[in-house]
Amino acid sequence: MPERTADSAAYDPFAPFYDAFTAGSDYDAWTRHVLALADEYGLAGRKLLDLACGTGNSFVPFLRAGFEVTGCDASEAMLAEAARKAPAAKLVHADVRELPTLDRFHLVTCFDDSLNYLSEERDLASAFGSIAANLHREGLAMFDLNTLLAYRTTFATDSVSAHGDVLFAWRGASGGDAAPGCRAEASIEIFAPRERGLYERVTSVHTQRHFPRERVVAALGRAGLACAGVHGVLADGALVPDADELLQLKVLYVARLAEGGVHK
Repeated sequence: MPERTADSAAYDPFAPFYDAFTAGSDYDAWTRHVLALADEYGLAGRKLLDLACGTGNSFVPFLRAGFEVTGCDASEAMLAEAARKAPAAKLVHADVRELPTLDRFHLVTCFDDSLNYLSEERDLASAFGSIAANLHREGLAMFDLNTLLAYRTTFATDSVSAHGDVLFAWRGASGGDAAPGCRAEASIEIFAPRERGLYERVTSVHTQRHFPRERVVAALGRAGLACAGVHGVLADGALVPDADELLQLKVLYVARLAEGGVHK
């Protein structure tokens, strides 16, 4: 079993509260936008591998759309939540950098800025290698990354939100002048009710790395993948062709197997 990674350390204690924290996210709309774009790039089949799948929110709409789904995550606690939610999905406990060849998938996804938790470019290239090893010769890989704007704003501010009786306090430790390739950290303090009017406090620390586009494209190339497109993600999940690191909080990459990197 892979070693405990930074993202699993952050998400293991966060798992019981993750769905409440992301309750405002419209995964159905996001999936519609992703599939519409995938069709434009010639999506060839309905076999999906969802990397860093968490509690399953990112792949449940694909199940409803008729996909055969395999999900993988480094956090056993998050996978346990996904298993309860979506028993029809095949779930694998694995580090994205060390994922074995599971099948040849028509679509490999990795969403919710999961790849930003990788601290080094060699880790990113290893993750892309895992994608390439599991990609059908006509398949598509689609993944999102946080932009520089995200680290200058979201990761540089504090906020408080609530879902039912659970309170979330986000504390960003980045700066408004964060530079390309920066490292950023934020913590989430979770206050959840327990017996006799008492509250439990859980802390989840999230450390990420910004990856400039040219470094992402280079890492894809080292893994035998070719970048086919980079799209900006708007606030409602809609995708635009002109991605801008200083206008959108996320960008979505589309990649294919490079020539010479085709798997049978």
